[in-house]
Amino acid sequence: MYPLLRIALIAAVVMAALNVFFAASQYGGLNTLPLWFFLSQLLLIPAFIFNVQLFPQASRTADFARRTGLYALGWALPFGVYKLSQDLLSPAFSLGVSLVSLLVTCLLFGVVMAFLRRPQP
Repeated sequence: MYPLLRIALIAAVVMAALNVFFAASQYGGLNTLPLWFFLSQLLLIPAFIFNVQLFPQASRTADFARRTGLYALGWALPFGVYKLSQDLLSPAFSLGVSLVSLLVTCLLFGVVMAFLRRPQP
């Protein structure tokens, strides 16, 4: 198995497990979560597989703004599945607020990772 594919699968399983754990603890247990929530966690697998190639590309990019953008794009799809599936459980769900929060969080992830993973000369 390719290393990036293995990393993507492990990350998807870990993120799905964390999302189920956090949702179950917040909303009263596993039996209170709807079936669509569990099925939506399966979307994390293709979300990570499609975006995993952005991380090595970003780590080799010298320009800070481009590196930040690549990291943010790499996190956008998997974190979007994670965040929106969690937000949809709330009775006070607002699509606009969720999308703005997703955008800001992915940009913060991008900036932090761009600082931490600078290309070595």
